[in-house]
Amino acid sequence: MDRQTLAREAEAAARRARHNLEWIRKHPDRIDPAKRADMEAYLRKLIRFAREEKRNARRAGRTSRMIRFGNFLAFIIPRFPRERERQA
Repeated sequence: MDRQTLAREAEAAARRARHNLEWIRKHPDRIDPAKRADMEAYLRKLIRFAREEKRNARRAGRTSRMIRFGNFLAFIIPRFPRERERQA
């Protein structure tokens, strides 16, 4: 499995983990109190893992040039209309 695929899957798992963690906190009566601490620790560990994988995937040489170029364009393009309005 390549690094980008792992990062995407980790991010999807983190999204689900965040949702599950919020649900556990909103509905504590539906969770066995003996298991709750372990469940929350596991979900937080999944979220941390996703954060680290995302950071690793962004390191030099880990992302393709097209993805970096697309991110660069997405960063620059929204700024053009504002600059044109200022010049007019």
